[in-house]
Amino acid sequence: MNRSYSLKRHKEFRFTYRVGKHTGGRLFALVFAKNRLRKLQVGLSASKKLGGSVQRNRAKRRIRACLHPLLPNIRTGYNLVVVLREGVLTEPFPSLMREMENQLKRAGLWVEKP
Repeated sequence: MNRSYSLKRHKEFRFTYRVGKHTGGRLFALVFAKNRLRKLQVGLSASKKLGGSVQRNRAKRRIRACLHPLLPNIRTGYNLVVVLREGVLTEPFPSLMREMENQLKRAGLWVEKP
């Protein structure tokens, strides 16, 4: 996932949590809010419940790799925060991708493209 898609500032995360809507799942939760930009911005949040820094960073790498092929189908103009849960580290990669796609569809952020 390219750095231009990243939520970087604490202020952007706070705005997304304050204004945004939530969808929850077994492996992660999505918080999304419409932004003033015309591009998608994605942030990842991993608490210490996942483990040490090695496990948290590994989980974030897995989610970034999962999001990369899905980016063209995600609606632009939104801030999206993915809050990781404990099952992310042990779940097989194809089921992570299916779960991400299902969560995005449930949130209304999925756009079918040929």
